[in-house]
Amino acid sequence: TGDEVLVENLRKRYIPREGDVVVGLVTHRGGEVYKVDIRAPSAAYMPCLAFNGASKRNRPTLEVGSLVYCRVEAAHPDLDTELSCIDTETKKAWSTGEVLLGELRGGLSFEVALSAAHRLLDVDCFILDRLGQDFAYELCVGQNGRVWLSAASARETVLLLQAIRRSFGMTDAQVEVMVQKMVEVFS
Repeated sequence: TGDEVLVENLRKRYIPREGDVVVGLVTHRGGEVYKVDIRAPSAAYMPCLAFNGASKRNRPTLEVGSLVYCRVEAAHPDLDTELSCIDTETKKAWSTGEVLLGELRGGLSFEVALSAAHRLLDVDCFILDRLGQDFAYELCVGQNGRVWLSAASARETVLLLQAIRRSFGMTDAQVEVMVQKMVEVFS
């Protein structure tokens, strides 16, 4: 009939699926690949050339500890997961800084339950909409439950992070009161 039902899985461990967008943490750099932690049971890797416009001479240099917003290219239970930062919807190169996928600089990262990540990814996420009315921020939510957040200052980033974490389990009215108090602090 066209009705859709979302079944929420309460599993605690992220299982990669092809096409998922995740926030990964570079844990090793060797040769032509990066090893990336995506909070999955098996290892994940990303080729050094898996960026828009990357070549042997012109490619990003990610350090251990770097965060990347990337897509799962291939996932198989018996093999390592392959990741990519190639965005097929744009012709812009990684070096312009204007692509969606790639290294996440500055800001803070934190982890949430997979169910909470799915709520943050919802187009009608009240907390994110409400915070956006009073604060300028950038946010990347991975389907793996890792979130990256950057705001105008370190203090504001931490405050927004705390607000997002506290909002889980709150009603929209409670979120509204919490955000109004935050706005008063920054006024």
